[in-house]
Amino acid sequence: MHASPTAFQAYRRVHATRTPREQEAEVFAIAAGRLRLAATEGTEMDRVRARADARRLFMTLRLAVVDPANQLPVALRVSIASVCDTALREVEREETDFDFLATICDDFRAGLSTQAAVSAA
Repeated sequence: MHASPTAFQAYRRVHATRTPREQEAEVFAIAAGRLRLAATEGTEMDRVRARADARRLFMTLRLAVVDPANQLPVALRVSIASVCDTALREVEREETDFDFLATICDDFRAGLSTQAAVSAA
């Protein structure tokens, strides 16, 4: 089944009106949902995908905050990198705590959403 060109145009319009912060918050919300699915009724494939997605997400975030061009305050960058390191260690554990990783995603989403609300005011 293929989406019509009109569907793609509508999708682009919706996403074009959202700020990068809102889009980043959505990424964390999606990741948290997948991690929670993996923790509960998910299949083995759901768990493999959730771990791979979490690994990619936290590695990408860590790389972004340690980049010297990143304009966040240094103390915040160090804190975020530390949380990413903790999440990455958890992803690699044999018995991954998916709820713990989902909570981290929730916290990042909430921070991004709060900051977006503060910026809009």
